[in-house]
Amino acid sequence: MMYEAGLTVREISDRCDQKRNTIHLHLQVREQYQPGLRARHEAAFAARDPDSPTTAWRRHMKETENFLVTHGRLPQHDGDPIEKSLHTWLSEQRRAHHRGTLSTPKRVLLDSLPGWDASRRQLELDQQWLTRLTQFKDYIAATGQLPRYKNYETEHEHTLGVWLPVQHQKRAEKTLRPSRLEELNATYPDWRSHT
Repeated sequence: MMYEAGLTVREISDRCDQKRNTIHLHLQVREQYQPGLRARHEAAFAARDPDSPTTAWRRHMKETENFLVTHGRLPQHDGDPIEKSLHTWLSEQRRAHHRGTLSTPKRVLLDSLPGWDASRRQLELDQQWLTRLTQFKDYIAATGQLPRYKNYETEHEHTLGVWLPVQHQKRAEKTLRPSRLEELNATYPDWRSHT
């Protein structure tokens, strides 16, 4: 995928932490099974815009990947100077992506960072949704029924009772993310028929 997107062997080698010779050998074998692979790569490479990943860009990417592995999260603006620098770099990539000016090779490489293209606010909303889902699971496990938004017994039940119809409405409007729909279906398959 990376090769067909126009990334060079060096870029793929940096990204996959493999020797260039290994990548070359793999691509030679792949060409035997996928004729035209090199031609598709060359066409994608020729079409690359000037915003291709530079050595400095790849260094920032590698540092961000290492930060993610070490800390289990992406860099934030309120960390030490190195973390702030990585956060600034990642924010610039995010802004370019939202403007539509981020090159395909950069986007392909950045896609290895979970949530890189989401704003901090969106990440907070995602975490809040997961917390509600966990509370929903726990409520069903404890009571054996769906939470009610009318005739509720506790504020917690009311909160969940309001949250559930909102999910139902988003599903009906086709604005509920597929991953969230899957998680709700896995938690309680009949959740849609009780709103």
